[in-house]
Amino acid sequence: MKVIVDPRMRYNYASWYLQGMSNFKIVYDVKPFKSLKYETEEDYISGFAFIVQYDDARTKRVFIEFNDLAIIYTDRYTWCDAYGMVNPKREQMQQYPKICAVGPECGLTLHPMIFTVFNSLWMFFKGKSFSKIPLKYYLRDFLYTNIRRSSLAVYEASTKIKENYVFHASTLWYDSYTNSNTNFYRGEFLKACKLNKLNVEGGLYLLGDRTIVDAFPEYAQYRERYKDFIFEKRISMDDYIKKTKESVVVFNTPSVGGCHGWKLAEYLCMGKAIISMPLSRVLPGKGLIHGENVHFVNSIDDIYNAVKLIASDAAYRQKLEQGARAYYEEFIAPSKVMERLIFN
Repeated sequence: MKVIVDPRMRYNYASWYLQGMSNFKIVYDVKPFKSLKYETEEDYISGFAFIVQYDDARTKRVFIEFNDLAIIYTDRYTWCDAYGMVNPKREQMQQYPKICAVGPECGLTLHPMIFTVFNSLWMFFKGKSFSKIPLKYYLRDFLYTNIRRSSLAVYEASTKIKENYVFHASTLWYDSYTNSNTNFYRGEFLKACKLNKLNVEGGLYLLGDRTIVDAFPEYAQYRERYKDFIFEKRISMDDYIKKTKESVVVFNTPSVGGCHGWKLAEYLCMGKAIISMPLSRVLPGKGLIHGENVHFVNSIDDIYNAVKLIASDAAYRQKLEQGARAYYEEFIAPSKVMERLIFN
């Protein structure tokens, strides 16, 4: 079996799926995909395409759409036989039969830096004849996987939990949804940890770009609103992963536009005890089940009580940890995602 991959990809998002293809023979060639337009940034962030050539001469066209927003790209949908989607809404699943909910993902380091740089140039020039996407986008997104991400093996490796310790590090985003949901509830989670007398490290990362305040004026109030939890110096990826694994509990909430954030994939992969606000996008299988592989909450009081329960009940915490990792291994692991898309 051979997999032909369109080189015109947003690599930091596609890396999760390329990891899942690591045992397959992969060929990068833009020609079979030239009917798919890559002229704008919106085209670039839409997702990436590949064609499976089976040993019995059958073929299957697959497109994986990983936009944060629940968008159906009609030209991509028409082209493919299977449309993998990170953030589908339930009504979209009913309306578009080709959709396969693939679940959350995150960027991964796949190769050493020098190989990544070479790959970015190689992919750019392989796709250049049928693309208007500038080289700087390729360089930015390829290099990001080495500078700000880590390998799947590092995420999956186990680390001992620290009792009464919580680590959380997330970005304060800048749109109306994250203002009233994502940012707000992350702040309430950190407050709940403090009230439960847990040792809290990390916080909420305040972006310093002045253009953000110009575009979303309320962002100027965040420094005061979240003053007890603000940090402005980037945490290394090694520290982020190590400390997250040591945390007795982690917190998840839908991110930009209600999407599955990268944190959900990270937490499931690490096998963490996850407190989560309700999810607005479809997950594979039966999804996450309260009390089995996640602890869902709906209010500030729920968050406080969930932190108290998980921090004090080791048996329940371990049940959630084992359930999260089991769900990851069955549905979210890159190899499992690719198996569903290629063989189902």
